[in-house]
Amino acid sequence: MKRILRSRLPERFADRVPPPVVEIAVGVGVAVLLTLVRFPFFPLIGDRAPFALVYVAMVGATVLAGWRSGLITLALGQLMAWYLIVDPANYSQRPHQYVESFIVTTLSQLFILVIVWLYQREVDRAWSQREAQVDLIHQALAEMDHRTLNNYQTVLALVSAQARRADAPVKAALEQVSARIRAIAMASKQLAIGSQSLEEVRAAHHLGELCTELQQGLSRPGITLESDFEDIGLSADEITWVSVLVNELVTNALKHAFPDDRKGVIRVALRKTQGGLDLIVEDDGVGMKGGARGSGSGLGTRLVQTFSKQLRATHQLDSGAGGTRHRIHIPTRV
Repeated sequence: MKRILRSRLPERFADRVPPPVVEIAVGVGVAVLLTLVRFPFFPLIGDRAPFALVYVAMVGATVLAGWRSGLITLALGQLMAWYLIVDPANYSQRPHQYVESFIVTTLSQLFILVIVWLYQREVDRAWSQREAQVDLIHQALAEMDHRTLNNYQTVLALVSAQARRADAPVKAALEQVSARIRAIAMASKQLAIGSQSLEEVRAAHHLGELCTELQQGLSRPGITLESDFEDIGLSADEITWVSVLVNELVTNALKHAFPDDRKGVIRVALRKTQGGLDLIVEDDGVGMKGGARGSGSGLGTRLVQTFSKQLRATHQLDSGAGGTRHRIHIPTRV
């Protein structure tokens, strides 16, 4: 019902002008306007059909500002037509004809006004029911999103509890699992019903939050994580896959690129390029040949390969003494 009412002038300007004032102004203004429109035609048609334009004025006022404005236009328009349009000479010859015409047109307009009012009331009622249903669906989806996020938190808590009781190698593996679950959970949160769109996520905001969490959770003093993300919209699947890629590559750099308390910088970027997008993760660490990285056969590497294939992307890796650079080119979506 709100949507229909807000389309009418009294409710649209309710914050600045009291609705009754707007209703009266519209009712009077439309009646005067349509009467003035009638005057230029007087030399051509005289006072024939003097009340014809009042029909149009009444309907217009009702649509713009409701039935009260329509009623004001009807009353004022009829009186103005009677005193300003009707020719006194013609009236003196056929007074009964003009009186009958006045009565018939007034009753006809009242009947039309009631029909328009009933129609608007039914439309308002239908919109009210529709919005109530939409609100119910919204609440249900919001509850589902809330439960889904709670499920992610429960899983993370269980993994973290298990990691605290495990020995060092198992603990490290479980922490990696937690980071991957957290990346997917963040993507799901961005796609929740409360977000601006259910079809896409703005990559700049989401990946920025992900990098912030990664730096807070894994980084140490002396290592800086810089990010540069263009404001690109990604689908639900794409933002999940990209999130996992960023999580794996940044986590790997944070853990292995700077051994022996070495300082350095990790840069993450997502940019539009000709033919698609480029995801860049690079660091100025020791490089994979420096002995700080794995052989490339671990789960993290396999995840990068798997999700790159899901995105139909190509993965280019350059590594040396000056650092490591991953470039994942994601082709334009068809």
